[in-house]
Amino acid sequence: MSKKLISISSMAALLVLLTLSFTTMAQQRRNFQSQSANTRAAAQADATSVFRSARDLITDGEWARAQAKFSEYVSSYPNEKNLDAALYWLAYAEHKLAKFDDARKTIDRLLEKFPNSNWRDDARVLLAQIPGAYATNYDEVLTMVRPGNAPVTIRRTEPDVFYGQVAPGAIPIRPVRGQGLGVGVGGAPVAWSVDEFGQPGNEDDPCEFKIVVLQALFQTDVQRGTVAASEWLKPGSTQTVRCKSAALTLLGRHGGKAVTPVILGVARSEPDLKLRARAISALGATNDDSVVDALRDFALTSQENDIVEASLYALSQHTGERAISVLSDIATSGKTTSQRKLAISSISSRGGEPAVDALFRIYDADQSIDIRKAVISGFANRKSERAGTKLFEIARSSDSIELRKTAISAISRRGGDKATEFLLSLYDTEKNEELKDQIVNSLASGYVLTGSGYVGFAAQGPGSTNRLNDQRVVEKLIVIARDKQAPMDRRKRAIGWLSRSKDPKVLEFLQELLK
Repeated sequence: MSKKLISISSMAALLVLLTLSFTTMAQQRRNFQSQSANTRAAAQADATSVFRSARDLITDGEWARAQAKFSEYVSSYPNEKNLDAALYWLAYAEHKLAKFDDARKTIDRLLEKFPNSNWRDDARVLLAQIPGAYATNYDEVLTMVRPGNAPVTIRRTEPDVFYGQVAPGAIPIRPVRGQGLGVGVGGAPVAWSVDEFGQPGNEDDPCEFKIVVLQALFQTDVQRGTVAASEWLKPGSTQTVRCKSAALTLLGRHGGKAVTPVILGVARSEPDLKLRARAISALGATNDDSVVDALRDFALTSQENDIVEASLYALSQHTGERAISVLSDIATSGKTTSQRKLAISSISSRGGEPAVDALFRIYDADQSIDIRKAVISGFANRKSERAGTKLFEIARSSDSIELRKTAISAISRRGGDKATEFLLSLYDTEKNEELKDQIVNSLASGYVLTGSGYVGFAAQGPGSTNRLNDQRVVEKLIVIARDKQAPMDRRKRAIGWLSRSKDPKVLEFLQELLK
């Protein structure tokens, strides 16, 4: 009997040991997963901070610094989701610095690595502005023709010939395979299989050659180009949709206010929906005040989302003051929340105080949380002191926790000493634990904390530095990590952020915690 009891006791002890072992292993696995998630979040925060800082430099027109910052992003974060956008803005900065060869190579890299990127059309347009631009991924041999001369064959392996020996005005007589539409030697157009006019090309399509010729005509004589493009768009024209689309784009770019009636006619009566949308988009490029009311009508009355979005895009491109007023109308009276938010985004990206005034009016006139959050994000893009003061007010005293969280994130994105001081002060007075978590993450990285994890970002503003190099922030994180009354998750998160700091105080503090 005693042996049986001993055996049962031994088995029970073994079961206890196994249970403790499995519990310990499970806890270790959870700790590892948590640490991995925090590491990924921290790495993404770094990447986002670099990207937004670089984008702010573009906004400020500091091309050399923007080039350096985006180069840093591309080399340091090759797998980040914003890499295609970073490549575009790097090329943009290089173009502004007249580093045309570098810009061309960067665009080639973007189009090759991200053939389906949302930035590909912008990249093609930018490529078209580069002197001597050529197609990427083109065939080994390109046949060109000088006006009044025999065709000239050029190999891609002969750059000196390609750049130096073809006369200005040379036009390719055979489309080239590749990713866009560019400008050839001396400003001559070069077309290839997918162009800025929005449709894939076909080497056997006569429209390929027609578009190249029409471009050349615009460059040689704008008036004659305008007449030819207008003919393509007349009722009963037998031109293809692709040719008509190219004509609309070229008219909007080169024709000025004189071509408004032609483009507006297509926008109102063309049966092809995509071509109508293209015409409406082209109206923004004319910068003609007379089209603003028509764009407003398209945006507010159309049942087709493509038409609404094209109208909003055209209004965002229009620089007149009337356009801001119409965008404000759409922001408050649009049929869908997404359309209204798009209008708010367009307003926030425009320069000048009238845009700030419009954002204030929209915020005061609408009680919708989604719309107000969109306006708050718009305030984050403004350097206006009034916008900053409004964000402080919302973060401190709004009745909505969601709006306060969005404002705290927006304040962090604006960056600067005032933002840091405000967030530190707000943490000390805030009673809501969810908002205190939001403040900690905005101070350290700009991440927005929600019930499901980290979403969004808030990078440093123009001229600001990493807040983890700020003694005030480091000291606050140390206080939080020491605070036994604070939630354990917050204390652990504070230690995680401190681990990224180079401050000797942090090392000393961490060693102290281990004692």
